[in-house]
Amino acid sequence: MGFRDLKAFNLALLTKQGWCLLQNTNSLFHHVFQAKYFADRSFLDAQLGKRPSFASQSIMATKSMVEDGIRWSIRNGDKVNIWNDKWIPNPKTYKIMTPINPLMYNEKVSTLIDKERAVWKSELVNSIFLPHEA
Repeated sequence: MGFRDLKAFNLALLTKQGWCLLQNTNSLFHHVFQAKYFADRSFLDAQLGKRPSFASQSIMATKSMVEDGIRWSIRNGDKVNIWNDKWIPNPKTYKIMTPINPLMYNEKVSTLIDKERAVWKSELVNSIFLPHEA
């Protein structure tokens, strides 16, 4: 087939499997891996056990690449943490760089949205964030 870098190709395929573990939570693949390797947590919070299989070692090796590549898509903002999650369209980090407001540490993005009109609360956004992020 003419693959130039077989190791990179294999890593890309394994990373896709890691992505599937995050996205397809109703799949048989997800249920089997979750039951065996990360029963009480999500894939991103999972750690290798005492005697991991080669398959689990391989997929867990891609966890950092999956973490680097994911970011939230804001719908209603109820699940997205303002300060800790990747959600803004900034290609460098996708995270807020504005210093954290201690009063809003655990706030979700939904607090920045006027749900009735489906628009951002612009005065609140401009008062909290640096101009280039607002």
